[in-house]
Amino acid sequence: MNNNMAKDAENPSLSAIHLSACFIWIKLENKQLWHPYGTLDMATIRKRDNSYQAIVKKKGLPTQRKTFKTKPAALAWGRRIESSMDNGTWVDTSESVSTSIDHIMDELVYSFERFDIPVAGPKLTQLNSIATYFEGISIHDITIDDVLGFAALRRKKICPSTLQQQMYYFRQAIDNSRIKLAENAVEIAIKELVKKKVITASAVRDRRLEEGELEALLDAAQGHWIGPAIEIAVESGMRQGEIHRLKWSDIDQESNIITLMRKDKQSIGGRKKHRIPLFKGVREVLLRSRNSFGQEDSLFSVKRASSISDKFAKLTKKVGIEGLRFHDLRHEAISRMFEKGMRVEQVRLVSGHATLDQLSRYVNLRAENLVDY
Repeated sequence: MNNNMAKDAENPSLSAIHLSACFIWIKLENKQLWHPYGTLDMATIRKRDNSYQAIVKKKGLPTQRKTFKTKPAALAWGRRIESSMDNGTWVDTSESVSTSIDHIMDELVYSFERFDIPVAGPKLTQLNSIATYFEGISIHDITIDDVLGFAALRRKKICPSTLQQQMYYFRQAIDNSRIKLAENAVEIAIKELVKKKVITASAVRDRRLEEGELEALLDAAQGHWIGPAIEIAVESGMRQGEIHRLKWSDIDQESNIITLMRKDKQSIGGRKKHRIPLFKGVREVLLRSRNSFGQEDSLFSVKRASSISDKFAKLTKKVGIEGLRFHDLRHEAISRMFEKGMRVEQVRLVSGHATLDQLSRYVNLRAENLVDY
């Protein structure tokens, strides 16, 4: 080694050394440097038509390749793989079974149903939309950009809190699969969506029916099953899924009791029988609306619970009502119960809320109804 090379070697800030007559560029201080024949344990980006392939080579480890739609996405993936290889956290998935995302969604549902634990209709709907969007795509092949693209598409149709719930279901399905991943694109995408506030927890709503809105909705819904569904919701405070699952065999008209299966974390299977009163208003709806119900034991023959809220949304648009969701009818019903003079314990029995804090989110009393107190 000559004197110049010795001086260079003693100075760690230098980014190159000379060996023989050729230049060898090395990586120092987390900088990406090049030598004449390509990269030295670094990612290479190759453009292929309208895509970019990232290739990561590191001595002693298998070469990694992945194709992306954009160059920044390819570079970002390459940096993450290099970093994980450097710090020893990289996972080799070459021996893992390449599992399609739609199969992973099915496996999550089966993981509950194998123990006779039913999966709620809204959750099934969310999982099915994920499975449909990513059908046939391996969990090893999706990128962060792919997941964000899915989220952007869904955000056009659903609110931030619903999208948050769907993304959490996505993460739950991947965790349930126990598949080794070099990079969890869903987890990283969720963090970005949270940071940008694209997904958020549900906001407390105080929307109630305004004067004339219920009449307008029922008038427009004449002869359709959505009409009775609206009335049952307003009269009973039942949830959308509970209304969808309602059967004639659940209704005891002699004792005026409706038996529901409601969520209960302490019960085997996650659900427990819950008895609520058959209010006069609900009884009247059932008697006059038999022609609107299905011919079987189930009152509503639609396949998914989400069909109720979907039809309700179309109905409100038709009659020109803004900012009203089907779930707001539960707020309306519970608020009416308090306005009629029912005690907290009585309302909780009907609504099924486990705590007073949960119940309070559904109470939206009107000041004009309290002037006589």
